[in-house]
Amino acid sequence: MAQQIICDHCMSNVDLGAQSCPYCGKRFVNTNPAGALPAHSLLAGRYTIGRCLGLDGEGITYSAIDGKEMRRVTIKEYVPVSICAARAADGRVLPRAGREVLFKTTRMDFADLYRSLVRLGRTEGLVTVLDVVETNDTAYAVREPDEGAPLSRYLAGREEPLTQEEALVLLRPVVYGVDAMHRMGLLHRGISPDTIWITPQGAKLSGFATQGLRTAGGEIKCQLADGYAAPEQYSVAEFDGKYTDVYSLAAVFYRVMTGIEPLGANLRRMDDNMPSARTANRELPGFVSAALARAMRLVPAERIQSASELLAALTAPSREVTGSKWDQLREKLGMTDRQLKILGIAAAAALLVIIISVIAILNLNRPRKPQSSSSSSVSSSPASTSSSAEVKDYTLPSFTGKQVQDVTGNTEYLKYCMFSTEYEFSDEYDEGEIISQTPSAGTKIGANTVVKLVVSKGAETATIPEDIGGMSLGDIKAKLYSLGIAENKVQVVTQENDGTYAENQFIKMDPVPGTAVKIGDNGDAVTIYVAGKPPAQVKMPAVVGKARADVESTLASAGIKYHITEVANTTSYASGTVIESSVAEGTTIRAGVDTVELKVVVGDPPGPTDDGGAGAGGQNSGG
Repeated sequence: MAQQIICDHCMSNVDLGAQSCPYCGKRFVNTNPAGALPAHSLLAGRYTIGRCLGLDGEGITYSAIDGKEMRRVTIKEYVPVSICAARAADGRVLPRAGREVLFKTTRMDFADLYRSLVRLGRTEGLVTVLDVVETNDTAYAVREPDEGAPLSRYLAGREEPLTQEEALVLLRPVVYGVDAMHRMGLLHRGISPDTIWITPQGAKLSGFATQGLRTAGGEIKCQLADGYAAPEQYSVAEFDGKYTDVYSLAAVFYRVMTGIEPLGANLRRMDDNMPSARTANRELPGFVSAALARAMRLVPAERIQSASELLAALTAPSREVTGSKWDQLREKLGMTDRQLKILGIAAAAALLVIIISVIAILNLNRPRKPQSSSSSSVSSSPASTSSSAEVKDYTLPSFTGKQVQDVTGNTEYLKYCMFSTEYEFSDEYDEGEIISQTPSAGTKIGANTVVKLVVSKGAETATIPEDIGGMSLGDIKAKLYSLGIAENKVQVVTQENDGTYAENQFIKMDPVPGTAVKIGDNGDAVTIYVAGKPPAQVKMPAVVGKARADVESTLASAGIKYHITEVANTTSYASGTVIESSVAEGTTIRAGVDTVELKVVVGDPPGPTDDGGAGAGGQNSGG
């Protein structure tokens, strides 16, 4: 059978090499640039290549159609222009002379990154990576296509910046997605308004890439989003980490809540005059501005260190996340770091002059006092010290099980507590409920005590993929495990197979594909129904004219089901003889499934009739 592609206009199967679609008439014209895969070609016997969507230092991105699942996808081909020289006539990618080893190692990095993203599965806030293909001496990453519009276009159409609440609603899924990547040991390194897409399902992060594309000075021609790339990405000599993505996330929040582009990190290192978020937008709460300032520190160790911590810092004020005294003073005065430093130096110099002047005047005019007066002054200091000691007179109540907004917005609690919140998934507590607190309930505290609250994000869920119909049982189980569904929650039930299915072929699932289920050790159970061993195919033996007992023995030995109907004997056969079968001799049937209907005569064969008997007798006797 000839290989087939999918028409990108009507989604019909068309023979590879056809000039047009015989069903809709669409002509197949290759408009892709030289060096790219031709449009309407077939990749790995499955993916129909469409038009070229873009090029970067890492490779070429194509629209495509998955012929197996009959859906549109996006494919990225690893073809770094700084390492690869050309493409052979058969589609193979050819590295430059002397760069073969480098191409092989970087290609492995590319494939490993996307395989990890495949294992991550469908995750809130992330574009889903579906497959990794290695052919043509390179690697291809297959993902769902970008839907909607990039965040940059969405923001360009707005006249006003987003409020804190609007920004959190819009970008919270992306923060969750980045946090999921970090838990897998992955970094994005390219978070910006151009890689975040606003889709009907919410904001999703796209633009995955290897470290080489997101670091300046490497072997691959880099692609950095100025203003959103962290300082350490401008040099191969510095290390990146989760804090690198935190910087970029904070820069995106800065952009959406202020309406202005953040200053590039390399420029900030020379002269950091980027205004604070509150300076740019006076409507923003001070704690939000301070959190962004801390998340965008130039020194990685001084930053907020995780995506979840950044989200907590932007959601509610706390002593841990409102920044240093320096940050708070800068927010209050609305100055940049440079302006505040100049003001501080001037103020310090003026203060020094005043102090020297006061000391000089006091030394000139100070009267002599008796020793006893000095002693009395000293003796009064303990009482003063005692009166200033902190009094711990408030008993911390239990917040466990309460809604976080009810606690952090309670004016009575705020007299004594400054709340810090962290979020994690929980099977026991509903979303927004407090799981634990530090210090614990019953602790005596004074004013302005920091209370850390761990808040539930609800049960962690995953959506059962809808593309499992053609998978093997092993692949289906591996897919479910990669989503976080515990092995002890996956059951396999074997159903009787009438020969319609191959052995262990997937039949159905409970819950059905597309359903969101709780994951983890306390998650929902998932049952996979597969076909059992198909029945044996046997030939129908000869049964007509044979004794019933012999036929039953023969059929039982072959595993053939049968049903016998007894009829009055009107034949010349002896009683108990099979006279008719619903299945002809030699026909192939399914043992244990197909039923053969048999007729067996009962009673002696009939004797001669009266007329027939007289005539015969007459004839016989006449003879």
